Amino acid sequence: MLKQTKVSEIMSQNLFTIEITDTLRHADEIMKRENVRYVPVLEGSKYIGLITNHRIMEYTLRHLYDFNEDVNEFVETQILDFENIIEKNLHLLYPEDSIQKVLELFAKYRYEVLPVVDWDKNLVGIVSTTDILLFINKYIQEESQ
Repeated sequence: MLKQTKVSEIMSQNLFTIEITDTLRHADEIMKRENVRYVPVLEGSKYIGLITNHRIMEYTLRHLYDFNEDVNEFVETQILDFENIIEKNLHLLYPEDSIQKVLELFAKYRYEVLPVVDWDKNLVGIVSTTDILLFINKYIQEESQ
């Protein structure tokens, strides 16, 4: 049963997302308010990449030390203007992929989260290490009954 489990059975679907035209401040506010470390970046419903709180902090700190730039202006800039702040090279998952594929990608690349898209690259969910742990816990509990 465990090997046949599909990504669609374990992925999170109620996601907090941002548009590529949103500001860095908006992305940061969502992450702080919802207590998440990453937010998918979309253009319409198409998945573009992932923005993380680590990347935002890194860029903010860099710009704090740039005396020629106003930090408030920086955080109000659209994400579109900061292409390199978006992590675009993550592997993509599809709903019909197996949990085994997820585990292999997490282990090999040390991912904490992977986007799940349909064949048109529309975002349909996210699989995180927390999703995996919740699934394994549920599986163990069912097996012990």
